[in-house]
Amino acid sequence: MITPKQAAMLLFVFLTGSSIINIPAPLIAISDNEAWICLLAAAGLGMLLLIPLVSLARRFPDMDFIEYSAKLTTRPVAVVLGVLLLTMQLEIIAGIIMDISMFLKSSMMRNTPYGYFTVLTSLAVALTARVGIGRFAGMFGVLMMSVMLFVVFNISLASPGFHLPYLLPILDQGVKPIWHGIYFIYGFPYGELVVFCMILPYVRTMAKERIGSKMALAVALNAASLLVVTMATVLTFGPLSGERKYSMFEVARTVYITELFERLEALMGYSMIVASFMKASIALFSAHLTLNSLLRLPRDNRQLIFPLAFLTTLISLSVGIRGEAYWNFMVSSIHPLWVFTCSTVPLLVVYAASLVRRRAA
Repeated sequence: MITPKQAAMLLFVFLTGSSIINIPAPLIAISDNEAWICLLAAAGLGMLLLIPLVSLARRFPDMDFIEYSAKLTTRPVAVVLGVLLLTMQLEIIAGIIMDISMFLKSSMMRNTPYGYFTVLTSLAVALTARVGIGRFAGMFGVLMMSVMLFVVFNISLASPGFHLPYLLPILDQGVKPIWHGIYFIYGFPYGELVVFCMILPYVRTMAKERIGSKMALAVALNAASLLVVTMATVLTFGPLSGERKYSMFEVARTVYITELFERLEALMGYSMIVASFMKASIALFSAHLTLNSLLRLPRDNRQLIFPLAFLTTLISLSVGIRGEAYWNFMVSSIHPLWVFTCSTVPLLVVYAASLVRRRAA
């Protein structure tokens, strides 16, 4: 079991994870200087998504998503919704593993085969998920503090190179880029928080503790973090921001203060790898809970973690060999639709069923 504070911390880690490094460049390429508007709007949608998530967890404190879906609808419907959720969880894990591998190969070790990074990352994620949520919840807090410390340190040293005129103009292409940006960033990362419907049964809540407010604070802190790194990217690169993949890594390359602080991209590389690894571990733990519930196995059964990790490794290898261009298309166009269809819609369907049942009662 974990406390509400640990659950909120895991939510912050999950939302911030790989997004703090990967979000700025594609979001700016889609919505130009209106990226901050898209961030705030998508974060608001994430806040609204917490309402059904927390409400169902409070009404059925000892049940996961599959169990209370079967109670509110029928078992076949719950199985269909659970399979949809599982496909999204597996896609998230495989995508994160691909992202780490592509980053290491393209930015650090270009002569190393892609498969080495994929296999080793999958093994580390599987071993972490297998130790249980009670153990990695305590470890991830310390790791995330180091990641955020390095991000703040990097932005502070890069601030002398900021150019305020890069923030203009605003809305020079109408509102279509804003809608496109909201669509993109809702799918990654805010729509993904539905995976916590499988983790919330592990939260031990006291009578006066409000897990909803703590999770809302985690979403707000994540939005603030993404807003800061996005603005730092725009202020540094201006019109070229959308072309800078792994933008905070590129911002770190611009830092030069005499000969004392320079070549800080290694710190941002560490931040990107560690943050993505933590998010993949949480997603894998949630995926194995989903599969256990679908097969009606005990929650503490961990025999399926390594088969799931092997499956995500195969997906990462098969998709990753198609190249970064194909993967970028998947993330920006297919992934948001996948998240909405396989996580948001099932959650809203079950929440609507609970409202109907409560009104009928």
